[in-house]
Amino acid sequence: MEEQHQAIDQAHAEASGLLSGWRRTGRGGEELARAFEVLLSALLEHMATEEKHVLPLAEKHVTAAEWRELGEHGMAKTPKWDVPLTFGMAMYEGDPAVIKAVLAHAPLPVRLLVPVIGRRRYAAHARQVHGTSRPARLGTLG
Repeated sequence: MEEQHQAIDQAHAEASGLLSGWRRTGRGGEELARAFEVLLSALLEHMATEEKHVLPLAEKHVTAAEWRELGEHGMAKTPKWDVPLTFGMAMYEGDPAVIKAVLAHAPLPVRLLVPVIGRRRYAAHARQVHGTSRPARLGTLG
């Protein structure tokens, strides 16, 4: 897992470094696209490993309170402006039952507003990034 974290960090740094130059000049798009492909590959490999090996261990050894604390920590570290977009991405890609379970623990205003705002924020983001509000889902990528 640590090696995968290092690969993700390295791929993220590479893509971020290229992104600033591309934004300034509009050049290097193919190199930037390759860097994002490397980052995506590293992330998908890591998430698959987590689902296959880490989550079954967490289910056996992490209490509900500890799991909730982990989620709260993640939310505290996420800029509030990014929460609706992040949730919109999760709703687009994720298992509806998992999304429903996560929302069940949220305060009523969050349960009501974040799904609506999240869908809109993700659709706008996807249009900007992919040219469509409904891009291919990660599970459909080759």
